[in-house]
Amino acid sequence: MTPLETADLLTIEFPELSAALHAPKMTTSFYRQLDCFAAFTRRAAAAGRFDLLRHCFAVADNLLRHADRYLSAAIENVYLHCLHLDGSTRGNQLARQLMPAGLYQAYSRPHANMLP
Repeated sequence: MTPLETADLLTIEFPELSAALHAPKMTTSFYRQLDCFAAFTRRAAAAGRFDLLRHCFAVADNLLRHADRYLSAAIENVYLHCLHLDGSTRGNQLARQLMPAGLYQAYSRPHANMLP
């Protein structure tokens, strides 16, 4: 899956992200796109929009299942890391309760080399 395909998939699922994901600086970078998607997911969690949060996690899980090694690494090292759920009881409970099993396994796996 290419960065353009990733942006298109996220736009289909979340039309409100279209402008941000198709900005020139975003269209060539999985990392920027997944950071934008993580910020969107964080806002859903902060607002208590659990149906939207569950949908975000389902889309991320789908991306992870169909990803090549580059996108898979980006999801694990950018999207999951940028969610900022680590360390808080509420965040860990949200992850455990709302993430599909595959995404939760990636989330709970220790990562030695996280990107900033």
